[in-house]
Amino acid sequence: MDKLTKIIVEHTITCLMFLIVGINSLCAQELEAPLVHTVLFWLHHPESKDDQLLFEKAINKLIKTNPQKINGYLGKPAKTKMREVVDSSYTYFYQMTFENAEAEAAYQIDSTHLIFIKEAEHLWKKVIVYDTFPLLYE
Repeated sequence: MDKLTKIIVEHTITCLMFLIVGINSLCAQELEAPLVHTVLFWLHHPESKDDQLLFEKAINKLIKTNPQKINGYLGKPAKTKMREVVDSSYTYFYQMTFENAEAEAAYQIDSTHLIFIKEAEHLWKKVIVYDTFPLLYE
C-alpha cells in the first residue's frame, strides 16, 4: 500500500470511528424517569434475629405505606457462587422506584421515610445509596 492510500485509509477509519461515537451519543438518551433508588444496609449485628425482625418490620412498613413510590423491593444477598466481582457483604438490599427526581425528593422528607429512619437507624452501621436514571438506546 502506498503512502497516500495508507493516509486515506487511516483518515477514513478515524472518520468512521467519530461517526459511530457521535451516533451512539445521539442515540443514548438520559431520561429523568423513572428514578431507581437503591440502598444497601449493613447492620451492626447482622446475625441477630431480633435486629433482623425490627429492621424488616420497619422497612416493610415504609415500602407498604410510602405514597411516592411506584414499587419497592427488599432482599438479602443471594447465595450464589462467590466470585471476585460479587459483593455480598451487605445485610439488606432495598430498592424503590419513583416517577422522577421530584418524587424521590418528596420521599426524602415524607413522614413514612422519616419514621423508618427513626425506628431503624440504630440497627445499621453503614448505608450506601445509588440513585439512577435509565439510559435508553434507540
